Amino acid sequence: PVNKPILVNLESEDAIHSFFVPSFRLKQDAVPGMKIRVWFQATEAGTDELACAELCGLGHYRMRAMVTVHTQEDYDKWLADQIAQHAQTVASR
Repeated sequence: PVNKPILVNLESEDAIHSFFVPSFRLKQDAVPGMKIRVWFQATEAGTDELACAELCGLGHYRMRAMVTVHTQEDYDKWLADQIAQHAQTVASR
């Protein structure tokens, strides 16, 4: 959610990767065998690109994702939907 600190736990299994979200001014390496914590606090809702900024191997160019920052209301709705889906999955077992 907007204006809330978000903690990210970084780990790598194969090579050094770099968790990079330019709009958050955030860049942190993920190193094999290490657990690294990094945090950010987004100030507005929206979608931003997350990229690996370390030349980490053959598939490096495909290492892209999106980070979506929600308003508190949208996040609360998403969380309620996730809880309901989980409850439905558990009930159907």
